[in-house]
Amino acid sequence: MDSMDDRSLLLQADEGKRRVESGSGEVGKGLASPLIYSLLAALGALMFGYTLGYTSPVKDAIMTDLNLPSTQNALFGSLVNVGCMAGAMAGGVVVDLIGRTYTLTLSSVLSVAGFLLISFANAFPMLICGRILGGIAVGFASLTVPVYISEIAPAHLRGGLGSVNQLAVTLGILVCYGIGMNVDWRQLAWIGAIIPGTLFVVSFFLPKSPRWLMQKQRTQQAQNALRRLRSADSDISLEIRQIQIAVAQDAATGTAGFGSLFTGGAGRALVVAVILMLFQQFSGVNSVVFYSGEIFADAGFENANAAALIVSGVQVIVTGISCLIVDKAGRRSLLMAAGIGMVASCAMLGYFFWLSNSHYDAPSTMALVSVILYISCFSLGLGAIPWLMMAELFSPSVRGKAASFATLLNWSCSFLVTETFGKMKEALTEEGVFWFYGCVCAAGTIYVLTLVPETKGRSLEDIVRFFQGDKTAGNQSVDGAGTGGSLVQLASLLAVLYIGVLLFVTSI
Repeated sequence: MDSMDDRSLLLQADEGKRRVESGSGEVGKGLASPLIYSLLAALGALMFGYTLGYTSPVKDAIMTDLNLPSTQNALFGSLVNVGCMAGAMAGGVVVDLIGRTYTLTLSSVLSVAGFLLISFANAFPMLICGRILGGIAVGFASLTVPVYISEIAPAHLRGGLGSVNQLAVTLGILVCYGIGMNVDWRQLAWIGAIIPGTLFVVSFFLPKSPRWLMQKQRTQQAQNALRRLRSADSDISLEIRQIQIAVAQDAATGTAGFGSLFTGGAGRALVVAVILMLFQQFSGVNSVVFYSGEIFADAGFENANAAALIVSGVQVIVTGISCLIVDKAGRRSLLMAAGIGMVASCAMLGYFFWLSNSHYDAPSTMALVSVILYISCFSLGLGAIPWLMMAELFSPSVRGKAASFATLLNWSCSFLVTETFGKMKEALTEEGVFWFYGCVCAAGTIYVLTLVPETKGRSLEDIVRFFQGDKTAGNQSVDGAGTGGSLVQLASLLAVLYIGVLLFVTSI
């Protein structure tokens, strides 16, 4: 079949996809299967969040029960990042070798083993081994879940279903904080093992990714898997053919090697994925969360765990809103609107600490509102969308490797930001740190405005062709041009109003 026939089939697939999206009844019928399987796969993300949140409510109790020095307690908390980096590094090979669902199976086994080691620990080495195993499991899950969901979701639902990944992460943190307030650390670890244990069972019932199966030349199995993922009366022939063509083009151009990540369309996509991950980690979220307990205490919340629950609750609610609107508003609009809000809240947090350190009267409610605004905006945009787009931008042959590279970078930056925060605060002062993060958020917003294309409504194959230079790929109304529309304009207006009101109040 020549390239003109391929192009004709791809255009037919695009037209068929638009007909499905224009009929609400068809959308409703086609939603159930991908939604159910996305929610089941998101147990991996729930495990991710629970593992990250585990140390916060119990670290003092562990230190007391096992008589640990503060240095070992801090190491127990931070070593999960090391495990995550190892898992992310190996995950790219594993997810392509054994597939998405079996990688989730492996991840669940490691997580159960990690939590059991912690629950039975009577000395520091067992704690460390358990924490590293849990981190490796999270490293696997953090790249596999978004990739799997992106590959099973219809194009018009992929944004919302893909954002379920981050929703489950935030929910896992919230659940861990809530339970941790009422049980001891060993019981919390036992409960933590239930989530990956459930994922282990569920993973054997998840349909394999049709795109991974097609990449392995298992065409009939790919058709059967796609049929499970679509409504019973859906015609999957055009979608299957579109996947076949993309896989064949990959094979013809030899784009499966790791080196191919850095050249051509994959290289251009990797730049976008990497820079979004950098903005996510260097936007200041770890610092805001670190200071949230102190800020909430100043506002009258004496229980630090209650403050953590409030922050986590805000994350869950706003991430849920993001899931509902991302396929309507678009990735770019949400990233830019959220970035504007983060710039404003970082500016006001910096101003609050400048007032406090300069011995002026600094109302704690200003910092409290700024923290909640920041967390809300982060959850709306940078919390979920970089993970979503990481899984959207690459061809099947390099998607696992690209996700591995981006995830490894994310965890490495998270570790770097956490470890250097104290020195950064000494060098820039508290207000300087938040003003620096505000500048990073502003730079990220400008980058999205000028260089990040919109992926809303496009099939994964259309997105790959777009990065390969085919500007006719997919819906031209979402080619990345424009300023984000009314949502971004509203965010800009509200940010200016917010800063103006706070400056006026503090000047009285």
